Amino acid sequence: MASETTGASMQSVRKLTLFAALPAVWLATAFSPALAADEIAAGSITNSPPMISYASDGTTLQGAIVDLAAAMSKQLGKTISFKAIPFSGLLPAMQAKHIDITFTMMNDTPEREKVVDFVDFFNLGTMLLVKKGNPEHIESLETMCGKTVSTVQGSTQILLVNEMSAKCGTAGKPEIANLQYAQPSDARLQVQTGRVAAFLGNSPVMVYLARTAGDGKVFDVVPGHEYQPVPLGVAVSKTNQPLRDALQKALNALIADGSYRKILEKHGVEGGAVTSATINGGANLKL
Repeated sequence: MASETTGASMQSVRKLTLFAALPAVWLATAFSPALAADEIAAGSITNSPPMISYASDGTTLQGAIVDLAAAMSKQLGKTISFKAIPFSGLLPAMQAKHIDITFTMMNDTPEREKVVDFVDFFNLGTMLLVKKGNPEHIESLETMCGKTVSTVQGSTQILLVNEMSAKCGTAGKPEIANLQYAQPSDARLQVQTGRVAAFLGNSPVMVYLARTAGDGKVFDVVPGHEYQPVPLGVAVSKTNQPLRDALQKALNALIADGSYRKILEKHGVEGGAVTSATINGGANLKL
């Protein structure tokens, strides 16, 4: 998961440093002044470890996506700089030309491919995050009729819940209630407080949180069930094919020289590695 409105949230977008070793451009306001010629503005959510999140200082970004962007920047000769944007505001920000790309936990799906192109860089699925000890005895999404879950606004997990909820209704069982939040951290908090039985999120993030949050004492993942296997992609405007192709070339170069896999291994997510950077690999998914 991967995953947020555009109004007030968009006004609060902040420019972020990418990586200490790379040049960074700081903006005093969200969308001005214009970007430098050697800079690519990437919109991203910023609270999905180990893929992308803030370090303990609250300002430095870290994670597999951040390291990939840093390595790709060297290949491109341009710095990929991040802007923090709520998930559902990412594509509107690109359409408004406030950002050049999204580099985040965004699944490449047929519906999204109608408006943007994707350079796929990772494979992931959806898992259920539950409170430590699984007090509600969640065995799978199929066992959650009548329970409440949380998801991120604009995420593909919403469709997954809707489909399962409809099956509950058809079987004469209570439907699944879905509380949607702008930020993944807020959605996860509902599990921690017991307001919802589970959070549906992207597999590497769920596994990481179960292992690390509160030294492993806060969450569990429901084992044996992974849903929606989909590619994760860098989204690029359909009107900017040169940038799309340059990103694909840069990523393929990292795959070829082995640095791509080393970055994923560093963050413990090598299980989602791709063998090549595909353009619009989610075209045939049934989501």
